[in-house]
Amino acid sequence: MASGLEIVLWCLGLTLVGYIVLSVFGLVSHGPELYVNFALGVVALSGVLAMIEANNQAIESGYRLRVIVKSMWAVLATVSGLTGLGYFRINVESLVLNAPFFSTTDITFGYFTIFSMIVLTWLHWGWLLAMISAASIAYFFFGDLIPIPLLQHPGYSVAFIMNYVSLNTNQGFFQFSGVAADQIYLLTFFGVTLLGVGMLRLVIEVGKLAGTHVKGGAALPAVIGSGAIGAVMGQAVSNVVLSGRLTIPMMKRYNYSAAMAGAIEATASSAGQILPPVLGLAGFLIASFLGIPYVTVAMAALIPGLLYLAGVCTSITVYALREDLPKLDESIDRMLIWRMLPTFLISFSVVIWLLLGYRSPGYAAIAGIVVGLVLALFQGRYRPNFKEIKEAFREGILLTTILSLLILAIGPLGQVMISTNLSGRLASLLATVLPDIELLLLIGAMLLSIVLGMGLPTPIAYVVASLAMIPFLQQVGVELLQAHFFVFYFAVFSTLTPPIAVSVLAATKLSGASFRSTAIHALKMAATTFIIPYAFIFNKELLSFPNVDMHVIMPIIEVLVTQTAVSIAAYGYCFKRLNYWERGVFWIVTVIGYWTLTTYGRPVILDLILVSSLVVAFVWMQISARAQARIVIGE
Repeated sequence: MASGLEIVLWCLGLTLVGYIVLSVFGLVSHGPELYVNFALGVVALSGVLAMIEANNQAIESGYRLRVIVKSMWAVLATVSGLTGLGYFRINVESLVLNAPFFSTTDITFGYFTIFSMIVLTWLHWGWLLAMISAASIAYFFFGDLIPIPLLQHPGYSVAFIMNYVSLNTNQGFFQFSGVAADQIYLLTFFGVTLLGVGMLRLVIEVGKLAGTHVKGGAALPAVIGSGAIGAVMGQAVSNVVLSGRLTIPMMKRYNYSAAMAGAIEATASSAGQILPPVLGLAGFLIASFLGIPYVTVAMAALIPGLLYLAGVCTSITVYALREDLPKLDESIDRMLIWRMLPTFLISFSVVIWLLLGYRSPGYAAIAGIVVGLVLALFQGRYRPNFKEIKEAFREGILLTTILSLLILAIGPLGQVMISTNLSGRLASLLATVLPDIELLLLIGAMLLSIVLGMGLPTPIAYVVASLAMIPFLQQVGVELLQAHFFVFYFAVFSTLTPPIAVSVLAATKLSGASFRSTAIHALKMAATTFIIPYAFIFNKELLSFPNVDMHVIMPIIEVLVTQTAVSIAAYGYCFKRLNYWERGVFWIVTVIGYWTLTTYGRPVILDLILVSSLVVAFVWMQISARAQARIVIGE
């Protein structure tokens, strides 16, 4: 059975990939038929993957009732989805033309699609996401019965609801299908292609090479490796699992505590969520919401993303100095770097160049895949074999399928929030409850964005938080691009924030440390990055790359100074271990940094106060450390 399902998986997967490639070159219809066919392929593949997973569980644990039930649900959901979407595909022209005047038969087949999507979401993404999708649809049907005026909507006909959920190629489950099919799908394949030709080994070796030059250098493979992989894969938790199995044991060997090693991997993997070109997939959704080219969003994300990495590296450096951790002393395969680096750099550069030239993400991804595979042939003894390429493409089929299912499943949530104006009413409530002080309103939006995103994958966390918070931020006076990035950043931070902190949970399984201690270290490192969203709210020039001038450089300096002060205060080290009141000095510098960054049209004197206060604190601590050393020597 397993081998038969694998054959079906490969046939369906390669067919869907080929179909998307043909659509990029305009060789198949790019109308409503494309997105219904895409959804059909995703449902079929999701069902087969669920059956394979259930079969594997049965082999590992015996044919228990739960596994059998899961297989039955997978079969039922697949048949239901193919039935509903198959009917939609056959009648797509008349359904789109006559919407929302549907017959009873049309509506019945629409229910088949709804059932399938919810069950498949449950099988692949868990009960939480399935409940969110189901609850949003149920609210559309029954929200008029809710006795609370804020939550109640006026009521809609079943035909109207089905038009906005499952029987329109621009709404509901299909709201983001264009994003998934045209932009995300092939770029994700590009990412797994790079992994197949050896990107993970390459970035680990580069990280090891860099780590030989600095104290605590064992963390650099995690920072460089996880950041680079996350930039093309866009998934924090899977990134932790993929690279953490190599980087966490290495850090522990070089005296990093298990908790700190796990926290570094979790925060570094989250960095990949906010770095171009993929931006945790949410970047494509931002572009879709704003109606702007994706490359515009990616360029805007560059400076904040690099500042995030700078904050993480600053925290690691202070910790390494405090614990007097050694430099990395590992054998480095320099030949691997020289033979494999051109494959990664050239293919990656080709993708970036094409995106900057406003080519479609699908076209850029195809070019990157071809260039990567061709260059891999010249890697000598590091050339990937057929098995490695095959495994990479299977991983690509799996990853693109469940990510596409995720994107389809969140469509009704966005549709319901917009169509019923629930997001606007929530924004009005927040504006009424919170005090009319911009900074406090932003703090409230930050906390709610983190809470709304807890336990959810980045794209879902962003959509949930943005639908609730963007209208509110607009009422506060924040521009749309800044508002979306503000919510997006804190949706990413929710993967590091207790009580759920899914990235931290994944890291603790690899490190063996407690969740509590790992989460504390992760929050200490994240503390250096929490200033970044506020910085680009009050300094929108930080989102203006490649236009870089003094209006951009000064906020960058302010952020770096503030990050340094936060790291020292959090880890209690500056030339020596600091006592509580000495750490308090750096917390004061931190407050000055936040004050400076959140002041519109600030005078130069604030920058002088911020920089000079950190310099004075540095000099003071150095003098104190030397005096302390002389006393120890005298004793």
